[in-house]
Amino acid sequence: MYTAHFGLNAAPFSITPDPHYLYLSVRHREALAHLIYGVNDGPGFVLLTGEVGTGKTTLCRSLIEQLPETVDVALLLNPRLTSMELLAALFDELRISYDPQFTLKEFIDTLASYLLTAHAVGRRTVLILDEAQNLSTEVLEQVRLLTNLETASQKLLQIILVGQPELNRLLKHNNLRQLAQRITARYHLLPLSLKDTQAYVNHRLAISGARSPLFTDTATRLVYRHSGGIPRLINIICDRALLGGYVKNENRIDTPIVRRAVQEVSGDSISKRMQRGWLVGLFAIALFVGGLMSWWTYLPSLPFFNHSTIDSDDSSLSPGDAELPPPSTSSIVVPPTESSSPVEETPPPASLRLVNILPKTSTDAAFVTLFGLWNLDYASLAGDKACQRAAARGLACLLRTGTWEDIYNFNRPAVIELIMTNEPKQYHLVVTHLQGDIVTVEILGETYEFSTREINEYWLGQFLLLWQPPMLPVPMLKVGITNKAVVWLRKHLDIIEGRLPSERLSPYFDSALKQRVIAFQRLQQLDPDGIVGEQTMMALQAESGRVVSQGPVLAR
Repeated sequence: MYTAHFGLNAAPFSITPDPHYLYLSVRHREALAHLIYGVNDGPGFVLLTGEVGTGKTTLCRSLIEQLPETVDVALLLNPRLTSMELLAALFDELRISYDPQFTLKEFIDTLASYLLTAHAVGRRTVLILDEAQNLSTEVLEQVRLLTNLETASQKLLQIILVGQPELNRLLKHNNLRQLAQRITARYHLLPLSLKDTQAYVNHRLAISGARSPLFTDTATRLVYRHSGGIPRLINIICDRALLGGYVKNENRIDTPIVRRAVQEVSGDSISKRMQRGWLVGLFAIALFVGGLMSWWTYLPSLPFFNHSTIDSDDSSLSPGDAELPPPSTSSIVVPPTESSSPVEETPPPASLRLVNILPKTSTDAAFVTLFGLWNLDYASLAGDKACQRAAARGLACLLRTGTWEDIYNFNRPAVIELIMTNEPKQYHLVVTHLQGDIVTVEILGETYEFSTREINEYWLGQFLLLWQPPMLPVPMLKVGITNKAVVWLRKHLDIIEGRLPSERLSPYFDSALKQRVIAFQRLQQLDPDGIVGEQTMMALQAESGRVVSQGPVLAR
């Protein structure tokens, strides 16, 4: 109804789990990596949990779309089944013929024969059980027994359990301890943050054809406040808000429209709920005051990536075909204003304001600069997209929505995207140094310094950087693996721990190395599972880069 009014080609906030609209926040990207690991390498169960509406089913459907044709997937959405009904549903999904009068043994024997044949011809079979918190203890035990179908070296059936947090509590029961012990990878999906909520709304609107932001900043914050960052609730509120804007003949969705949408969705008056929840309000104020003491700021603008320039596999910006000359060696450094007392910050001269130099920027120039910091000639590299050109030299792209603290922790130069208020055009520039609240950026060979506060007026938090993994595609390292990436892992841990360099490092990932990884992950506030994926690798490289030179960094 409202799509034509807002210039959209589809309804952007449908609550059906369409992977085409999947927004990969940091947590969703990590969750998807765990699922892919479970399908490709996992010897046991993979467990994905999260609150209602956080996007678990959408992730599963996205996983299915990414799997090769040699993988057969059975997705079971109805958990209220008996053991026999579960096997019958599995046979239906895999298109295995069976007699309705089959006994349990006949089901298992037929399944074992099917899986052995599939394995012999190079096919893998995956079972995904959604809403698994509703499975009975008897059925969960039967699911565990299915993992006994194996060859001498490989499981014939990979199983992914997806459910609400109650599933974690269920698996702690003593009679399910054998199943719990077979879970080799687990991940809990959290709701979106405020900035991820903004990017999520932005992403879905852009996919649906929006050419400019439709929600004001304060309206998006109100959506986040009443949805708690739950994607399903965000969809419901935003869909109703767009309908309200259409009815009022408005081109932008503001706070009153969202407030009315929340009232209609909840069937209650916001003011009444606020009166009943005054204690919650006081608690929120306390959290807000505490948040002012942390290093975090709200980023008010809503950028729109040009989706025609995004790699489908890397989800990263890619420049166009135009070639620019390499950056010149001359630079202009604008020193920060020094002050001995906490007086109000004096703005720089008008000629040096960020808004005045943005017209100099371009996506092409930003990538020329970023690749130049890695001593690479961007124009001479093969590939249509930036990440393809990076991969040709062993580098990987990372696209994130985060804060200055995130960029500092990654410790790599990054392309950030800025957008002017009420203007859909994007501007891209490279952050080359970060110290305190002073950011050094480079544009066409010239360097400038600005405060984070000034950049925050135009930056929502999206950035792209390059890093150097031990190999491509980025591997997942765990106990039992032997390859050169394990040598890379040992080398970086040695640097961080201050150990003397060794000429011979073992390529085998043993239990002792796992304990060192867990200790590092705890220090970095990562999930201490002893498994080294993309996030742990980047943290290792960032920390070791503060000690020895390993490519361009933001800070030593």
